Parts: sequence; C-alpha cells; structure tokens
Amino acid sequence: MLANMMEQLATALDPPLVDALLKAHNELKRQYYLGKHKPSELEGGHFAEVVIRILQHIVEGKYTPLDTSLARFDIKEVEKYSQLPRADFPDSIRIHIPRAILAIYGIRNRRGVGHVGGDINPNLSDSTFIMTTCDWILTELISLYYTSSRAEAQSLVDSLIERKIPLVQDFDGYPKVLNPKLSVANKILVLLYCRGTDGASISELRHWIKTKSSSHITTALAQLQHEKCYVHRDNSCCFITRTGIIFVEKNIPLYLVP
Repeated sequence: MLANMMEQLATALDPPLVDALLKAHNELKRQYYLGKHKPSELEGGHFAEVVIRILQHIVEGKYTPLDTSLARFDIKEVEKYSQLPRADFPDSIRIHIPRAILAIYGIRNRRGVGHVGGDINPNLSDSTFIMTTCDWILTELISLYYTSSRAEAQSLVDSLIERKIPLVQDFDGYPKVLNPKLSVANKILVLLYCRGTDGASISELRHWIKTKSSSHITTALAQLQHEKCYVHRDNSCCFITRTGIIFVEKNIPLYLVP
C-alpha cells in the first residue's frame, strides 16, 4: 500500500519530495509516540519545509532544492498563496495548507523548540497540535493527488508509520527475529513493533515464533495485555500499545552485534 501510494503521489509531485515528506512524517510520529516532544516538534518543522517545496512545485513547477535553505515563510507568503486563481488551485493549496504551515512554524520557533529562549518549553499539547496538523496536511495532499476519498486518505495516513529494524529480517512476508535468546514475550513485542498499525493475528504469531507449546504464545499475550498493557487485542488481532513501543525501544536491543 505504501509503495503504491508513493508511486501515485510521485506522478503529480516530484518523487524526492514525496520521499522526504513521508520520511519526515514517519519520524515525527515515532518521536511523538515515544513522548519526545521536542524532537517530534522539530520533525514537524522539517515536514513543513518539505510541504513548502511541494507548494512551490505545484504553483511554479519548480522548488527550492532540498539541500538549500528556504527563504523566510511568513504571513506575506501566506497572503501570496491566497491570491492564486481559484479556478486553477483548490482552497487547500491557496489557503488552508499555507496557514497550517505558518502555525507549525509559530510553535517551533516561538515556544522553545527551534531556538533558545522560546516562550514555553516543548510539551504534549504543542507536539500534539503539530502532529495532528501534519496529519491533516498529508491527508489533504493524499486526497488531492492519490485519487482517494478523504476517509481512505485518513486511513492511509494512520497506517504510515513504519519501523524497520535489523533485528527482524523479512523473508517474503515471514518476519524472522534474529536473536534466539529473546523471550517469547519479547519476540511478540518486537514483531508487533515492526507491524505497526497492521498488527498481527495470533495464528501469525504462532507461525512466526516457534515454541514447544502453542500455549506459550497465549500465556505471553495474556501477560503483555493485562499485566503490562504492552499489547491490545481486537478479537484475534494483536497490536502494540504506546507503552509497548517505549518498552521495546528502551529495553530490547534492536541492532545486531557481531
């Protein structure tokens, strides 16, 4: 789905911009769910910088190179976009996205994120605002250029966060945990961590994790769900929670050591 979406977006937008946009979005979401407000807000700024280039590309057919600093983006720039012909550009491009970018910059630059001496230290409410605003912008771009409904676009955005780690190697749809010393519970968490919002069924976990008894998976899942709150189960499908993500990144070595 992600590859298909990137391919379709790249037919209307420059491929390097699409790639940079999705990478910045993925990183800001990852930092947000780890409770790292300042890195999340900084990534929101990076996301906004890519979106400015996308607006330039849509309106002018060219954009400031990714390795070149942007000119100042302020209310005057927002007003310039609002003067674009309605017949040629949708309101999202003319009005809504430029104003949303300006709001993101306001948080990043004036509240102790992008510069020393901001008014307020980074916090949950600020990073939540930036994350949801970036989600909205990405959803809008997808709905405009991916030929999908807004509901489908929102669903795509919600599923975009990816976690690829050296500890797990994918063999044509079979994710193999490369550390045999991990406990069954930790193997479950690592696999669910990689699966993200797709989750995994209990039957898939039993297929991917070899144990002497299938009851080991059931027992470990019950502990992770009820005692630790690291896993959420929806019928037979399992998903990692935010506390589970934090546990994995803090306590399980995700990189291979020779």
